Amino acid sequence: MSEPLRPEDYEEPNCVLCDPALGRKVPAERIPQQRISARLDELMGKKEYGEAEMMLKNWVNEAEAYNDRQGLFFVLNEMMGYYRKVGKKAEGYAAVERALGMLTELEYTDTVSGATALTNAGTVYTSFEDYASALPLFRRAKEIYEMHPQGNEYKLAGLYNNLATSLTATESYEEADALYEKALGLLEKVENSELEMAMIWLNRLDILLGKEGDGLDEKKADPCLEMAKKYLDSENLERNSYYAFMADKCVGVYDYFGWFLYAQELRERIKEIDERA
Repeated sequence: MSEPLRPEDYEEPNCVLCDPALGRKVPAERIPQQRISARLDELMGKKEYGEAEMMLKNWVNEAEAYNDRQGLFFVLNEMMGYYRKVGKKAEGYAAVERALGMLTELEYTDTVSGATALTNAGTVYTSFEDYASALPLFRRAKEIYEMHPQGNEYKLAGLYNNLATSLTATESYEEADALYEKALGLLEKVENSELEMAMIWLNRLDILLGKEGDGLDEKKADPCLEMAKKYLDSENLERNSYYAFMADKCVGVYDYFGWFLYAQELRERIKEIDERA
């Protein structure tokens, strides 16, 4: 469920890069982070991946030309999410290395912005099953977020979810399930978080599969599937490209556990959204 950093994540006070009194060069211009995010979401929703990558690369060049270091950090974080989604490992790892290399320069090492970047980096490693690299990043992000919980409930829940996913993959089932429970508790306080809660309920199925393997009694999976369905069917949710993206992740799970009619219903929702795009 992890989301890329948004502009508000970079508004750390008293950025030294923007203080002429400290002898640092002030950016000639700042790149439009909000517009970049909106355009990237649009392109990803339309599955125009080549154009999305080109746009991100162009904004990296623009940020460097303007000496907009915060803007560059922002785009690198967006790149982490992009390369994770399209499965480009080398490019994703390069974006991780470059973004994390800026944490000290931007004085983000103990900030929410830094924690969000660590989480984004961890999700890149997780997507390529590199849990040994992901876990230390998630644990460090957890320390930072838990020092700044107020107003960061959504980010902390996402971190708990991502850390739990890696722990499940490494068979640390009890710790993983406790983190999923914490994430759900936080998201219940956050508006419009139904899709994220649905994903957590489906993620918990991996714990059951890990413990019992292919011999899992499918009835044991039903409570998780029912809870996820409740959130996916919420009338509060807008059926938009983000819904389609998240629902697409759920289809295979429902197929696997024999919920074929509901899986088909999700496919029809996704198709309807794609046709409107």
